[in-house]
Amino acid sequence: MNPADVSDLLPDFVFVPSQPFIMGTPEHELGALAKVFGGTRESYREEAPQHTLTLKPFAIARVPVTNALYAAYVADAEARPPLVWRGAAPPDNLRDYPVVDVSWKEAQQFCRWLSETTATPYRLPTEAEWEYAARGSDGRRFPWGDGWDPARANTRDGGNSGIMPVGMKPSGASPFGCLDMAGNIWEWTVSLDAAYPYRPDDGREDLDAPGRRILRGGSFANPRSFARCACRLRLDPTVCNEFLGFRLAFSVM
Repeated sequence: MNPADVSDLLPDFVFVPSQPFIMGTPEHELGALAKVFGGTRESYREEAPQHTLTLKPFAIARVPVTNALYAAYVADAEARPPLVWRGAAPPDNLRDYPVVDVSWKEAQQFCRWLSETTATPYRLPTEAEWEYAARGSDGRRFPWGDGWDPARANTRDGGNSGIMPVGMKPSGASPFGCLDMAGNIWEWTVSLDAAYPYRPDDGREDLDAPGRRILRGGSFANPRSFARCACRLRLDPTVCNEFLGFRLAFSVM
């Protein structure tokens, strides 16, 4: 495939600098989360303890991968098309929607294909990179701040009936300008399910290790509690359904 044709379908990327940021949720707030969003204190235990990290600089896509970009991969690599397309290519009216029905393993295969096609080492973001890009350095609860606003995210609380095209909630942008990091679709990260504090050198970023992988962001079918920047979901890397997609990242040296 012509790299130029693929490049025309790529999302914009934002640069995320290396500086300390707050990851996770403080122990003393777990009970309050349960009162506001439901569940029990232990429902949020996986987000604690809150800790401060400094990552290497990286770039991350402003929006998730679209059906249009994923269709180029399906056609060129003869990969499995998502079932929601109901065919070998997405309907024209869905080209700007985020691709879904993609497993972690399929997302990895896509990243390898895209890297080879464009000569740029694209990959999934780590769990820490995703959270930093979503909430910035100040530990905010949602990408836009601490207060919930249903107009800024495509979740069940906002009265929306389903998935939306990418970038339809510009008022929900993160401090770095990333969109759709609260609601619409769950996004795969490269990271294994592992306890906090987060450590990038403890094996959780091993691509060949068995185990569940972390997703972030919540979806259109979930309530607002899942759209919080610190919320973590884990699934087997072979799972695919109409709620699961991904966005791209690459390292900046």
